[in-house]
Amino acid sequence: MAVQTVTPTALAFNTGQVVTQGSGTAIDASKTMEIAYPKDGKLLIIVDSTHANTAATFSASDVFVAAGKGTTALAVGNGIAKAIIVESDRHKLNDGVVEISWHADSLGFVQAYYLL
Repeated sequence: MAVQTVTPTALAFNTGQVVTQGSGTAIDASKTMEIAYPKDGKLLIIVDSTHANTAATFSASDVFVAAGKGTTALAVGNGIAKAIIVESDRHKLNDGVVEISWHADSLGFVQAYYLL
């Protein structure tokens, strides 16, 4: 399967960040999305859905402590944006990325931020 890469933006505590609806990396349901995880425990992902059936599955880690907890599913309704902070020990893969697979009907945008 082809891969889309998302590079997260640094987000410092006590600072504002403009989060614009309809911006970020467009979801391509035919591709797996990978987001670099530069700082353990601190990755914020926003999924901005433009379809009622947008759903993501975050792959389980292949090497870290909480790998046995399995995947995490996130369903997002049409016109809704959801934020999730994913656990590095549960979802970061050996190559340092978080991998997201999309339901076939998924449409929308993804923004990623790592917390300094």
